[in-house]
Amino acid sequence: MSAKNVVPLLGQLRGYSARWARADAVTGFAVAVMLVPQALAYGQLAGLSPAAGLYTAVGGMVLFALLTSTRGVSVAPSSTLAIMTFAAVSGRAGGDAGRMASLAGCLALLTGVLLLPSGRLRGLANFLSAPVMLGYAAGTGVEVVASQVGTLVGVKTSSDRPLVRVWEVLTHVDQVQLVTAVVGLAALAVLVVLKRAMPAVPGSLVVCAVAVVVSAAAGLSGHGVAVAGRVVGGLPVPAWPDVTVGDVWALLPAAAGMAMIISIEAVDALRAADAGSREHASLARESLALGVASAGAGVLGGFAPTAKDPQRGARSQLFQLVGAGFVVFALVTGGPVIGLLPLTVLAAVIIVSGFGLIDVAGFVRLWRDWRGECVLAFVAAVSVVALGVLQGLLVAVLLALGQLLRRTAWPRDAVLAVPDDGGVPHEVAPDEPDVSDVLIYRVDAPLFFANINRVHQRVLSLAGARALYPRYVVLDAEAVFYLDSTAAEVLAQLTADLREHGSELVLARPRDRVLAALRASPFRDGATRQLRVFSSVREAYAALREPKEG
Repeated sequence: MSAKNVVPLLGQLRGYSARWARADAVTGFAVAVMLVPQALAYGQLAGLSPAAGLYTAVGGMVLFALLTSTRGVSVAPSSTLAIMTFAAVSGRAGGDAGRMASLAGCLALLTGVLLLPSGRLRGLANFLSAPVMLGYAAGTGVEVVASQVGTLVGVKTSSDRPLVRVWEVLTHVDQVQLVTAVVGLAALAVLVVLKRAMPAVPGSLVVCAVAVVVSAAAGLSGHGVAVAGRVVGGLPVPAWPDVTVGDVWALLPAAAGMAMIISIEAVDALRAADAGSREHASLARESLALGVASAGAGVLGGFAPTAKDPQRGARSQLFQLVGAGFVVFALVTGGPVIGLLPLTVLAAVIIVSGFGLIDVAGFVRLWRDWRGECVLAFVAAVSVVALGVLQGLLVAVLLALGQLLRRTAWPRDAVLAVPDDGGVPHEVAPDEPDVSDVLIYRVDAPLFFANINRVHQRVLSLAGARALYPRYVVLDAEAVFYLDSTAAEVLAQLTADLREHGSELVLARPRDRVLAALRASPFRDGATRQLRVFSSVREAYAALREPKEG
């Protein structure tokens, strides 16, 4: 295996020019400018020190840059994974900061291990429907926002459930720290204004920089405003998490959930990268890169990172190494400065990112056009808020599975009518009067054990509901691309049942594979072997119909 296969970055450097170097340097700096304040905030959201977010960025960015086959996709801490980390480890840590860090590192390692062998990211992404993920993201956003309300206004909370924290704040308004609340709410207001009025401006960096200056000049810590405290300078030191076997087993379900979320977000990022590039990323390669990045972040004292949309200005993964270098520079030189940052300002940054997860327009669009799916999205959101992020993810998976089973067991079907003027066959209401001897029934799904009995009952019901039983039932099988043995047996039974009523089952537009299975079917003495076949619905209707009088 060549070095370029092991480290794809080496291949990206072929023909590298000074112009490309400038582009990667500018892109890397821009990424770091946006990343540093958010990473600090997400470290706090994960229940760790703010610096843990920077350690996550350094470990993830460097390892992913070396192993990914993409040029512009990057990794970074995220609010979703931060709050999932907090939910998974806070209960076992018992308030011990050191144990909290060890458990978070172990969780990142486990997540990385689960990502390593997958290589089938697209299957995971396709399993959870967009509405279910919309609801899951919205519920997570509510959890993120609720978790920071106490920190924003300076009220100490004891619960590890975000909504309970909000209740604690509401019932202890007398404990609000006035200076803390003013600083936090002012930061929140500025962040919202900058995001709406000047989206190109790195609002979180601007607000954090101003907050540090104000904190130093006004001595905010002396007025009761909690600050980040001194961040340990220098490079993070790799260390194996100090955990037990029991901790590992307890964290495995959370790691599986986080691996699924990372996989889904990664596929979205890879699709965006493929859309703007002639190079197509290898899913197996990206799974490996993400797994190693997550494990690396855990060993360095961080938590699992996730993939982000590609940076269009990047020419190679050197941009991510440059960005990681700026993060290291912030750690080495900015410890005392970062230590002055008010925690209420970091809470404001987190709250804004949490609101970004709540796609109100998406819910409105679903409600307008697909109300059933909007209900699923709402149930997913409520499940996350009521049960917690990890349990909510399980509910989201079950909702997606239920949605799949429902559509499988109750396939879409229709009764068709053929216009006499030569028009295209179209759907009609099942109870619409018909003056012909032909019932045309269409089913838009493969036929197998989960749905064939419903099709059988549906055809008999439609035929029996007519004033006169049809002489012919045409099964429009164009959309039936698969037929299992159960379906073949039930179709043979349907053929026999219709014959008892003086009716004949006829096929229109069957696929070769389906027709071959029916021709070879032994059920009911080979009832389906001699079924008449027509190449189109119109041809079948023209050959079979016998118009009735009035």
